[in-house]
Amino acid sequence: MHCPGCGNESSLEQKFCRKCGFSLEPVSQLVAASPGAEAKLAKLESDRAILRRMYRWMMWGCLILLIGVVMLVSGRAFDLPKFLGPLSSFLLIGGAAAAGYGVLAALRDGLSSPKELPRPDETRDQLSRSQTTELAGDSIPVSLPSITERTTQLIGTARGEAELKK
Repeated sequence: MHCPGCGNESSLEQKFCRKCGFSLEPVSQLVAASPGAEAKLAKLESDRAILRRMYRWMMWGCLILLIGVVMLVSGRAFDLPKFLGPLSSFLLIGGAAAAGYGVLAALRDGLSSPKELPRPDETRDQLSRSQTTELAGDSIPVSLPSITERTTQLIGTARGEAELKK
C-alpha cells in the first residue's frame, strides 16, 4: 500500500505514514475491503474473451464485406454473369450484419456480466470527514501576469527616449 499524501510505501498494519504522518487507517480499511485478485483476474479474462469474440466477428464481417465490394466492382467493370450482382449485394449485407452482430453481442455480454463495483456512497462513508471536506469555493486563484502586458509601455518609452536624443 502507498501513502496517498506522499506516495511512500507502507504496510497495511501501519496507522500513520512514517514520512509525512498521514493517517493510513481508512486507506488500509479500503484496501482490505477490496475484492480479491482472483475476482479481478476472472473479470479481466472474461472481458478479454468478449473482446476477442467481438474482433473475430468483426474481422470475418469485414472480410465478407470486402469480398462483396470486389464482386460488385468487378461485376460492373467486366462482363461477368448476371447472378454476381445479387450475390455481391447479399455478401455486402451479410458482412455488415456479421460485423454489427459482433459489436452488439459484445455489448450484450459486457452489460450482462456482473459488476461488483461499490457505490460511491459506500466508499465515501468509509473515509473520515476530515479527509473528505470540500475546498473553499470562494477563493479565486490569482492569475499570472501576461508576458505581453508591459511590452507596449516599454516600446512607448523607448521611442520617446530615441526622439529626445535626436
